[in-house]
Amino acid sequence: MQERPVTDNPLYNDNRMKIGIIAMNCSHGSTITQADGAWDMNWPDTKEVAVMADRAGFEVLLPVARWKGYGGPTNFNNRTFETYNWASAVAAVTDYSCIFSTSHVPLIHPVAAAKQCATIDHISGGRFALNVVCGWFKNEFEMFQANWSEHDVRYEYAAEWLKFVRQIWTQEGEFSFEGRWFKSENVWSEPKPIQKPMPPVMNAGGSAAGQIFAATQADMNFVILKERDLEGGKAQIDHLKNMAREAGRDVKSWVHVYVVCRETEQEARDYLNHYVVEKGDYEAVNNLLEIFGMQSETLPKEVLDEFRFHFIAGHGGYPLVGTPEQIVDEIGKLSDMGVDGMLISWVDYKTECKQWIDKIMPLMVQAGQRKAFTPATD
Repeated sequence: MQERPVTDNPLYNDNRMKIGIIAMNCSHGSTITQADGAWDMNWPDTKEVAVMADRAGFEVLLPVARWKGYGGPTNFNNRTFETYNWASAVAAVTDYSCIFSTSHVPLIHPVAAAKQCATIDHISGGRFALNVVCGWFKNEFEMFQANWSEHDVRYEYAAEWLKFVRQIWTQEGEFSFEGRWFKSENVWSEPKPIQKPMPPVMNAGGSAAGQIFAATQADMNFVILKERDLEGGKAQIDHLKNMAREAGRDVKSWVHVYVVCRETEQEARDYLNHYVVEKGDYEAVNNLLEIFGMQSETLPKEVLDEFRFHFIAGHGGYPLVGTPEQIVDEIGKLSDMGVDGMLISWVDYKTECKQWIDKIMPLMVQAGQRKAFTPATD
């Protein structure tokens, strides 16, 4: 039976549409472009955006686990901050947002992962969450000399990995664990996480095996919307939530959105065309789509081909493009689909996050999508 953690983690607040930031730990973030102003990942700017978002009431700050770039002129995502260390640092400079780490489960032992997660939960004061990924970029696994299992087996491995981690988080004293992949004696880990019974977990399960894993193991499903119309998107979200309910669980649905906001719709679409069509790194995106088509079963190849534009624009995310008013209307559509939260990416996180806070968040409050936020004072 799924238990809601006893915590002040903002993931459990009552905002109708929660918001977060994704991938600012990576060079170029989620945007595969050579345009001026593309995110030049560094710690001072990362810290500034994290603090800005935290003070504005963003619920989530989530890094992407990436170990190698995708080639092309940008070598997209070739520079990244490791996610557990990143989460520790961000947790130490924020007060409100939930701080995620993203973990490739085949690349870290459950005992080490559980300890690192508990450490970050203490640093953050109980604001940590874990994004569990099984891996789909084979070249990264080869760097670690890690086994590259058949697709569905990777989810079976992840289920045992997560079971072990959760037992470490919750069981007092020494214990033994024996499974198909892990056999450990005299397991001990202190301190336990602050959140009771344990920190929440996210997973982006899109394949049949992934959907089952997310429904039965995760607290949040990070969804790639296959249909962008209201009817199609709602059907997909309803299906995933119903799978969880049948397992006796309540799993929230989050999506990735890329944002281009300007004073007029034409200005927004002109800039989108500039950084995607004129300045897009097509070599890198072709490499990325080839990997998805050959090494992942999340989406069919024909769908990935249709998403080429959106992968350059924001890694296949849902487009929020237009004026502040148009963007808030589109957020309402996502909410009507059943989406509970959005992870946002921009071309330039620093300037465009401020624009979101100043121009869009007040309209979300007016639309009843969120409550006004007042940061805590010392």
